[in-house]
Amino acid sequence: MAIEAVVFDMDGVVVDSEDYWREQIADILAEAVPGAEIDPARVVGINVYDQYDMLEAEGYDLAVDREGYFDLYDRYAEQLYTEHAALTPGFHDLLDDVAARGLPVGLVTSSFPSWVSSVFERFDLDERFDVVVTAGGEDVPGKPEPDLYELAAERLGVAPAAMLVVEDSEHGVAAATSAGAHVVGYSHGASADMDHSAADAVATSPADLRERVRAGLE
Repeated sequence: MAIEAVVFDMDGVVVDSEDYWREQIADILAEAVPGAEIDPARVVGINVYDQYDMLEAEGYDLAVDREGYFDLYDRYAEQLYTEHAALTPGFHDLLDDVAARGLPVGLVTSSFPSWVSSVFERFDLDERFDVVVTAGGEDVPGKPEPDLYELAAERLGVAPAAMLVVEDSEHGVAAATSAGAHVVGYSHGASADMDHSAADAVATSPADLRERVRAGLE
């Protein structure tokens, strides 16, 4: 099936933020689940509230409630997105490549609407996405379930199989693949040690990512 829309994850794809988040997640987990040894990689790419529910379901003794768990993340988010995160090199050029083909562009992220707004304002992205779907703004299961990508396809007016999706986390790749999309995995930085084998193609640098997306649109 021909590609009719391109959809990006935010953290680790649009902006280089996963290395910072992984460091902070270790501190968040230590505060939320005192005494437990939890690999931060287990929750990378998963919505904050879904993380909480997963930890609770696994029997961990959480020191905070769901809102308190979100507050731990939100404490770091503003500084991350306004000071630390960097736009992926050449990302505006990549968007130009997609726009030149007349294809709509979507964003599907486990981040929250206010965090997305910070990124869009800082990196001049407000007019560059036709559809934005955030796990925090939708009443559907988050990644690794396919629902967010299915919702994005509906709002973009295309079949899920007609989307090219760029994802860096294992959970994100699983979500997009389960939805039936053509998936380009982005293996770099904090995501380099994750399993991207379910993706249709894997890029390992910003330049490689641009080429993989171009190839997927041919």
